[in-house]
Amino acid sequence: MTSADRPGHLVTTATLDARYLPDVMALVERCASHDGFDAGADEGFVRARSYPVPPEIVRQTADLIWIVGDKVVGYAGTYGFGRDEIEVVAVVDPEWRRRGIGQALINEAIGVGNRAEVGRVLLVVPRFSVGGHALAERVGAKRSHSEAAMVLRDVPLGGDDLGLGLVARIANISDVAVLGEIGSSAFDGSPDEASAISRSSIGAIGRTIFLIAKGGEDVGMVSIAVDHGAASIAGFAVRPEHQGKGIGRAVLRWLVRRLHGDGIAPITIEVDVTNDRAAGLYRDCGFREDRIYDYLAVATG
Repeated sequence: MTSADRPGHLVTTATLDARYLPDVMALVERCASHDGFDAGADEGFVRARSYPVPPEIVRQTADLIWIVGDKVVGYAGTYGFGRDEIEVVAVVDPEWRRRGIGQALINEAIGVGNRAEVGRVLLVVPRFSVGGHALAERVGAKRSHSEAAMVLRDVPLGGDDLGLGLVARIANISDVAVLGEIGSSAFDGSPDEASAISRSSIGAIGRTIFLIAKGGEDVGMVSIAVDHGAASIAGFAVRPEHQGKGIGRAVLRWLVRRLHGDGIAPITIEVDVTNDRAAGLYRDCGFREDRIYDYLAVATG
């Protein structure tokens, strides 16, 4: 299908303001109802697009909206973390699929990656989405990795204390360097990339990063994002030399009890499907697998 044959037109914005946010939310609901999945995580992602974009990731961030007549029928959001890649989440109204709209959105998202001079674009596709995988194949995407979204089902017992002599405090901008050290020691990536991710979260609406200390040493970190009463946990890391001592389990149990006590639900966390150790920890803390996302990479340039 040529662009001349494709119905509608593209609108690009830096954030989702009141003009488009309700319509994009409604689009996500229609897709969820048709495809049979819980829209909660996608709705949280979309709502967060109405918040100010941290300066470090402005070039990597775009909201791509496809409109036919006066109706929003397609959407793709790109998001960067200050590193050499961006992630893309896209949806197309079931009534408007197979008309080239999805491919147009993905092509434009790849263009955002090119202009931001990142090395690759990661298409985030639910495992169940046959159409999403077919589209990714058409644009030459190759599997990078997969993550399981896990949802808290059983709240672990315990009190308000962390235990093990651990102390938690909310990180601020002066902690970016140590957050980068902890994050890069536990995950792939450089300290600069990990610092950029933390810097973009500190002070962002609904985002909190806790630094975990033991004996005066910062040994771990965990980041949470709260939106409309739901929470997602990310950036959960313990320095390698302190792993295997029960710190991760103590921190996660403390955090989910704290969130649950504040009436926050659902609480989700994502884990690489090959990381059996982390997945086992999360199950022990009451999380259960909900769905799997495949991350499919397209090289830019």
